[in-house]
Amino acid sequence: MKFKLYLVLFSLLPLLCKANIIEIKYFQKDQRYIYRLELLKLALSKSANEKETIVYQPFNDDITEARGLYFLKNKPELINIAFIPTNKERENSFLAIKKPVLFGMLGYRIFLIHKDNKSKFENINSIRPFVDKTLVCGFSPHWADMEILKYNNINTVGIAVYEHLFKTLNHKRFDYFPRGINEVWQEFESKKNKYKNIIIEDNLAFYYPCPVYFFLNKKDTKLAKKIEKGLDLAEKDGSFKELFLKHYKETIKKSHLSKRKILFLKHPEITEQTTLDSLWWMNKY
Repeated sequence: MKFKLYLVLFSLLPLLCKANIIEIKYFQKDQRYIYRLELLKLALSKSANEKETIVYQPFNDDITEARGLYFLKNKPELINIAFIPTNKERENSFLAIKKPVLFGMLGYRIFLIHKDNKSKFENINSIRPFVDKTLVCGFSPHWADMEILKYNNINTVGIAVYEHLFKTLNHKRFDYFPRGINEVWQEFESKKNKYKNIIIEDNLAFYYPCPVYFFLNKKDTKLAKKIEKGLDLAEKDGSFKELFLKHYKETIKKSHLSKRKILFLKHPEITEQTTLDSLWWMNKY
């Protein structure tokens, strides 16, 4: 009798252990996403109980954002979280934790340009050259803010593969690649030896509201509540902002937004239900 009881308990052990493991499966692995992953880890460190073990599992292959979101929606056993800008379609398709994680940084867009085209961007004081085909923007059709560029009539060519955007700009096949100020400096440093013709434009920036949320599969309500609780706790104790400044304080300084001509674009999908970014850092540095 005792032997049978032990056998049953032994057979249940893997299930009992698995019940205390929270698996985080994500596809956004490159340096652009280090802060977002660290913020997720910070939140879960505050909300997970001592009996729970968090396991972080990056997806093996490099895939496009569109493919990653397909898995998130249809195969959450492969990918169960993404950290991306919001729009109506995404909020309808997924479970959004409506706490902006980047405080508006992604909406401030500085341009990567070809060094031979620097003069094209001098003395621009309006949006006109960007919409009248004088200047051509390169961007990914899979990114949510492609719709923002289209809505504002920005003359844009779509290039799906992230790396190809840099390669194509380096060959001067479009004029500029607008990057969030949280992205542009790191990207320039990491790619300048490979793409020697690319520089950072000095005088201009786009701005449009671009809240970035954590998104989960609609059925994953328990994990969503745990992440939201952790973000609340990180807000209250100041560690949320502390982590943000650890990553982006120097980036904010280098961007010199107060000295740039900011060209404002409209977001077609901002609603009363959208939690907008707080730009508390703008005048801090």
